[in-house]
Amino acid sequence: MKSTSTMNEELSFTYAFCSDYEKLLDQCQRALSAWSDRSEWARDAHLTGEAVGRELLRLQAHFAKSYDTLQKHVRTCERCFAASQVSEFRSEHGAQYLVPIC
Repeated sequence: MKSTSTMNEELSFTYAFCSDYEKLLDQCQRALSAWSDRSEWARDAHLTGEAVGRELLRLQAHFAKSYDTLQKHVRTCERCFAASQVSEFRSEHGAQYLVPIC
């Protein structure tokens, strides 16, 4: 069982990113899901042709734009940039280094 301080640190880490980041992340995930679902549907239905290709490219471009917007936000928002640095540190050094975010 986790200690209270460990759970509090993980909880504060969860809320380290700003609300704009959460919205952008949600948009990015929805764009990826739409592209992935439509690609799978076209593949399963053995659909080909220019119209299908254009639609998949449009969905892919929408995802790429959403992802780029999310990445730019992380680089320009001080709060999100700091949180991303902590996240990167933790993933590189393992969970034994718990860094609280105030």
